[in-house]
Amino acid sequence: MPAIGKACWSTGEEREKAKEEAIEILRFLDNEIKGKKLFGGDNIGLVDIAGNFIGYWFGIVAELLGLEIMTEDKFPNICKWINEYNNCSSVQENLPPKDKLTVHLKARFEALNTSK
Repeated sequence: MPAIGKACWSTGEEREKAKEEAIEILRFLDNEIKGKKLFGGDNIGLVDIAGNFIGYWFGIVAELLGLEIMTEDKFPNICKWINEYNNCSSVQENLPPKDKLTVHLKARFEALNTSK
């Protein structure tokens, strides 16, 4: 998580270094989920819930920041997991709709940028 956070919020050389570190961590996760529907098997488990940031929030944040780290080409297994995770009814019932969250976060990011 620290590397992903740094990749999102840092700039310049520090961001590039953090992106490389995040990619290494994501490669590890991509390998761990290979051949599985979810980290918890066929049902959502604790690891899937802990991965919620990567599964739901990170894609939105990365898109808004113009940060391309987690592509289907590089991480096909994680992307498959994200799709499975986000399409679970319990996840859909308990997380904000992506379109509304995107609008909210975009406004927050713009407010942060104008206050700098």
